[in-house]
Amino acid sequence: MLAAVPLVLTMAAGCSAFEEATPPTEALDKARTIYVDSGTVTFDLKSSAIPKGRNGVSAANGSGIVDKTTPKFQGQVTGVIDGASAGVEIIAIDDKTWMSFFTKDFNPVDMKDLGAPNPAEFFRTGSGVDQILENTEDAKAGEKTRDGDTVLQEYTGTVPKADIERLFGLAEGGDTFDVTYGIEPDSGELRQVEITGDFYKESETTYTLRLKDYGKNVEITKPSS
Repeated sequence: MLAAVPLVLTMAAGCSAFEEATPPTEALDKARTIYVDSGTVTFDLKSSAIPKGRNGVSAANGSGIVDKTTPKFQGQVTGVIDGASAGVEIIAIDDKTWMSFFTKDFNPVDMKDLGAPNPAEFFRTGSGVDQILENTEDAKAGEKTRDGDTVLQEYTGTVPKADIERLFGLAEGGDTFDVTYGIEPDSGELRQVEITGDFYKESETTYTLRLKDYGKNVEITKPSS
């Protein structure tokens, strides 16, 4: 009997790995609701590659305030402009953006001039990250994966080109983009999104978005003149 104890404990500990995943529609809807209701989230975005000769965002990280009328972002955006990579500090409030480039001062900037989307738009409810979740088609549950110490349940599907183009300002080919979500099963929080498709005509690109620190106290204000 004593010899059987380790086997029983091992089986009990392993049961969670075989638990059936929450149905895709339910899991994505819950993740969307949690995201919208969180108020704030930490954001980390990376691109697999930007085709040679093209401008675009290769990475971004910072904090976002989730809101329908006045979404906000503050953090660093790294982009490729005329073949050179540079990182700048960005504050974005609604449709206004300010940039600091090796200075303490922030100056108004049009993100379109940098070939980059307004990062605040990722946090606008009704058209940001939450809309990607809501408009996912043919969603299916995948495997459980590890992200550091966190176990995530994968879900895959496709997202219409219009939703990607609105968010990234890019979607030069194809009608849909492939998406893979990583959702933390216990909390229901969306922790990772991979979006793959023809952002550029030259080659397929993957953008990976990581989210954490839901509901953390964040203050983002307009830079002083």
